[in-house]
Amino acid sequence: MKKISPAPDLRSILKKGITGGVADDVELARRFNESYYHWEEMKYRVEDEGVRERVWSLMKVNRAVNSRHMCIGGVSCSFTLTPRILELLFDIERRLSGHLEYQGSEVGGERMRYYSVSSFIEEAISSSILEGAAVTRADAKRMIRKKQRPVTEGERMVMNNYMAMENIKKIKGERLSPELIMDMHRAITDGTLKDGGEWEGRFRESDDVVVGDSLELEKVYHVPPPHKEIPKMMEGLCDFCNDDDGEFMHPLIKGVILHFMVGYIHPFVDGNGRLARSLFYWYSIKRGYWMMEYVAVSKIIRASSGKYGMAYQYAETDENDLTYFVKFNLEALVRAVKELEEHIESKMKEQKEAADFVSRNPQFTFRQAAILKDYMKDGAPFSIAELQQRYRCAYQTARLEVMGLEAQGLVRRVAKDRKRVFYAVDSERVYEYAEKKERGKQRGDPDGVRPVGKEQTQKTLDDVAPAAAKGKGKGKGKGKGKDR
Repeated sequence: MKKISPAPDLRSILKKGITGGVADDVELARRFNESYYHWEEMKYRVEDEGVRERVWSLMKVNRAVNSRHMCIGGVSCSFTLTPRILELLFDIERRLSGHLEYQGSEVGGERMRYYSVSSFIEEAISSSILEGAAVTRADAKRMIRKKQRPVTEGERMVMNNYMAMENIKKIKGERLSPELIMDMHRAITDGTLKDGGEWEGRFRESDDVVVGDSLELEKVYHVPPPHKEIPKMMEGLCDFCNDDDGEFMHPLIKGVILHFMVGYIHPFVDGNGRLARSLFYWYSIKRGYWMMEYVAVSKIIRASSGKYGMAYQYAETDENDLTYFVKFNLEALVRAVKELEEHIESKMKEQKEAADFVSRNPQFTFRQAAILKDYMKDGAPFSIAELQQRYRCAYQTARLEVMGLEAQGLVRRVAKDRKRVFYAVDSERVYEYAEKKERGKQRGDPDGVRPVGKEQTQKTLDDVAPAAAKGKGKGKGKGKGKDR
C-alpha cells in the first residue's frame, strides 16, 4: 500500500497568497467535495499546482463550515455529514429495518436469524483473515459447524472471533469501559498472540508498535500515541461512546468512529483490528441494529483492504478528518447488507424448493428435504450437533430427522469418534429413490415408495439406536458413542 503524504492545511496555502480564477475553481471544489477527495486524489485530476491549491483551499473552507469537531481522548478530529453520507445512512436504515420480502412474503425476526447463520460465521472468518489468519473459509466453516477444536493459529483466530461475536449479544446492555474492552480483547486473542499470553487483555507497555508494511519494513503508515497516554485515551473513548445526553450523533457514525479510534490509539500489542471491528458490531447492536450481527462487513473490507488502509491514511493525513473513514465504512456496510439480502433470498428460494419437494413427497419433513439438498451439494459428512446448529432446532429433533432418512437408506453412517457419529447423504440412493418414485407414478401409484412417518422413525430409533450403542449393528459406522 502506498504511503500518503500529509495534505496541505488551509493556513499554509493562504500564506502563499491565492491569485487566479474564481468561478471555475468554485465549481471544481463543489464537484470534488461531492466525492470528498483527498489532496492525494486531486494530484491526478488537476495537473496545475496553483489551480490545485486554490481548489483545495475552497474545499477546505467549505468542509470547515459544515464539519463537526470533537476531542476524543485528547485527539482532535472532525467529520462532515455530506450528502453522500446522508444517502448511505438512509439506504442502510431502509435495509436494516428488520424485515425483507420475498415474492410478497415478509421475512423478519426468527426466520431472518435462521437464514443468516452462515453470514454470522463469515464475519468471524473474514475479520480473522484480514489480520493474517492462514485458514481457508471452507475449513473454518467446517470447524465451527462441527464444533471441532481449532488446531492451527489461524483456526484459533477464527474460533475466537466467532465466540466473541456470540458474546457481543450477551454484553450489549453494558456501558463501554476499559475493563470491557480488555475482556473483549482477551477473548479475541486467546492463544494467538506472538508476544505471549500475558498480553491478552492488557494494554501495551512500550512504544515499539507501529502500523507498517509487512514486506517493506521501512514503510510506516501510523505511529500510535505513547503507551503512557493509553489509559487516559481509552477512558476518553469510553466517555465519548457512553455520552448519549449531548449533541446527537448517528449511532452508525459513532460506531465507525469507535472503530477508527481503536486503530489510531492501538492500545494492545496485537489484535487491535479485530477488536475495532468487534466494537463497531457491539455498539451497532447495542443501539438496536439487531440485524448487524448477521452482516459480514469484514468480508467486504477484506475485498477492498487497500481502500480500507487508504481511508485510515486519508483521515490521519488530513488533520484527522474522519469523513474519509466514515464514508468508506458506510459504503462497505451497504454492500454487506445487500449481500445479506441476496443470501437470505437465496435461502428462501431453497426453502421454497424444499417445500415443493415435500409437497410432492409427503413422507419427508421440510428439514429432511433441506438435509438432503444441502449435504448432497456439500458432499461432506455431518453430525447431529452440526444439524442442530445449522437448522436451529433441538438435538432430539435433528436426531429424529436423520434416523428417518437413515431408515429409508438415504443417509448412512460413515465415521465416528469418541463422542460423535458422522453421517453422509447417499447420493446414489437418493437418485434411485427419485427414479423409483417416478416409476411408481407411471404405474399409477402416487407415492411410488413406502412412506416413513413418525411411527416408523421411532421404530427405527428403537431398533437401530440400541444396536449402535452396543456395537452390534451391521451397518458401517455403528458402534459405541452418543450421536452428537
